[in-house]
This record gives sequence, structure tokens and C-alpha cells, in this order.
Amino acid sequence: MSERMPRVDELLREEISAHIGRSLSDPRLGFVTVTSVSTSPDLRHAKVFVSTIGSEEQRVASLAALKSAASHLRTLIGKGLRIRRVPDLHFELDEAGDRGARIQQLLGSIADGGLPPETLSPLPAPTRTGVEEKSRRSKG
Repeated sequence: MSERMPRVDELLREEISAHIGRSLSDPRLGFVTVTSVSTSPDLRHAKVFVSTIGSEEQRVASLAALKSAASHLRTLIGKGLRIRRVPDLHFELDEAGDRGARIQQLLGSIADGGLPPETLSPLPAPTRTGVEEKSRRSKG
């Protein structure tokens, strides 16, 4: 993998974050943080991983708002960045933060003597994040 891909990913992350905060006024859009961006090698597609605060219903609504604003964001990015091709944006929820918070909660509960480890339910399987995707691409 070239050194260019991580730079493009970071530039896109910064631009998308800025435009979400400044240019979007969709009432469905809650507090959204762009955690990472993973572009395909041909720059045609970019997975944009976002973290949101709120109930599951609010998170789904925020994701729907971002998906409906993808073409508008793409236009704004094209005006702001000097890159040959602006990728199609595909938004996905990044659940790594939620998993980390759940692990902290479980560890705290065990440390306080509240729940024995064998009574705790297992965590759901992790979903692939942009960071994992990048490391997988660089190994392959």
C-alpha cells in the first residue's frame, strides 16, 4: 500500500467531519463523529465509519441522514479538496467505542465484586472498522 492512501483517508475524514458540522441541517442528524475513512485503492469508494450518541433509533436516524446527504457531501468535498476523483461515500456505524465502553463496564463490575465473570453474557462479535480494514489491506 502506498503512503498516499492513509493521507487521502485522513483528508477525507477531516473534510467530511467539517462539512457534517457546518453544512448539514437534517433534523435526524444527531451528534456524529467521523472515526475513520477507508478508501478503495482506485478511489471510487470510501467507507466512512461514524460514531453517534443516543438510542438505537437515534443512531439509525443519524445514519439515514448521512446516507441521504452523501451526494451533497461528495460535491462539497470536490470543491474543497484537489483530488482527481471524489469517492462515493458509504456510511457505516463504528461500534468499537460501544464495545470498549461495555468492556469497561464489565471489568468495573467484576472489580467491584458485583457480578462474577461466569454470569456475564458474551460480547457480540466485532464488526470490521476502518483501522482493521487498513491493516488487512497492508498485509495482503
